[in-house]
Amino acid sequence: MSTTEISKPVLPLAVESRPNRVPTWVKRLASPILLILVWEFAVLGGLLDGKVIAPPHQIPLTIAELWEDGSFQAALLTSSFRAISGLLLGTVLGAIAALIAGLWRFGHHTVDPIARLLLPIPATGLITLAILVFGIGEFTKISLVAFATFFPVYTNTLHGIRSVDPKFVELAAVAGLRRKGLILTVLIPSALPSFFVGLRFSASISWLLLVVVEQLNSTAGLGFLLTEAQRYFRTDIIMTALLFYGILGLLSDALVVGISKLVLPWRKEYDGS
Repeated sequence: MSTTEISKPVLPLAVESRPNRVPTWVKRLASPILLILVWEFAVLGGLLDGKVIAPPHQIPLTIAELWEDGSFQAALLTSSFRAISGLLLGTVLGAIAALIAGLWRFGHHTVDPIARLLLPIPATGLITLAILVFGIGEFTKISLVAFATFFPVYTNTLHGIRSVDPKFVELAAVAGLRRKGLILTVLIPSALPSFFVGLRFSASISWLLLVVVEQLNSTAGLGFLLTEAQRYFRTDIIMTALLFYGILGLLSDALVVGISKLVLPWRKEYDGS
């Protein structure tokens, strides 16, 4: 009786992964650059009217023109001050309110209903009231930005606190942690990822609202450039101002992401396959 050899399945050789030599920032710039190229060729090809939508090659010339008389630098500084001030104020107030509502039952029953009542009210709907009460100064603009940026921070931070696994709380109690230790070592660290999610939303919202707020009786800022450009039909200035609103929002988001990675080095994210 002949014996047959049973052949073992041949496993495929492990393929060594080659190191990715293309920096991440280069990959992320590829799609915006492609969009700009499509925009440029659409204008050159006549698909878009260059008199209505200025082509991308016109924007550097417009920046140079505005830079020469100093209006561009002043607009950037003014808009950045308003957005950052409003974002910081809204973030601080949102985080404090979330801690009060999340850590104490009394705070949850008193602070959270007010926040839920104000949440559906759009900040743009308060512009007229804010002008009547506070005037048209810087405080009104910063306050409206703070109002809009308050809620993403509050909602996400409160969710992070309330979503802590009760087993961690029980384990902290078994370990002998008192209330202060529980808050500092368990609840707040667990809520930080949610806080940064809310902060990313707020950073973008601060620039979105600023586009509207700065066009109301402003004498400086990117919104003022937009208003003046509309008056004289300078579409190149309009496109430049809108582009820099987007760039500043993108830089703000990148800054928040960088800070979150420094504060939460232990937190790893799935980056796709």
